[in-house]
Amino acid sequence: MIFNIEEKKINYIVDNIELAYIDLDFTPDGLVVFEKVFVDPQLRGQGVAGQIMKFAADYFLEKKVTVVPLCSYANTWYLKNKDYLLGAKMPEDGPRCKL
Repeated sequence: MIFNIEEKKINYIVDNIELAYIDLDFTPDGLVVFEKVFVDPQLRGQGVAGQIMKFAADYFLEKKVTVVPLCSYANTWYLKNKDYLLGAKMPEDGPRCKL
């Protein structure tokens, strides 16, 4: 599975169709916010969300950029994958997804 890094998104595209993505935002103080994690219904339950999260977490750890997992899926992923918590700043008022 190959993921693409765009300016404000990490995505998975097959045959020009975006099947999974993480919407990103960058704060003035240099943090990256994971605003929304999406996986097309036909791929749900196959571990795609976990794979794109791992890719994104590894990418930003390597770049030494702290992640704020605002989306509830991203927040839960970080709590379950505690090795990545050092590269995250958990939202103080809890997770919430951008609609």
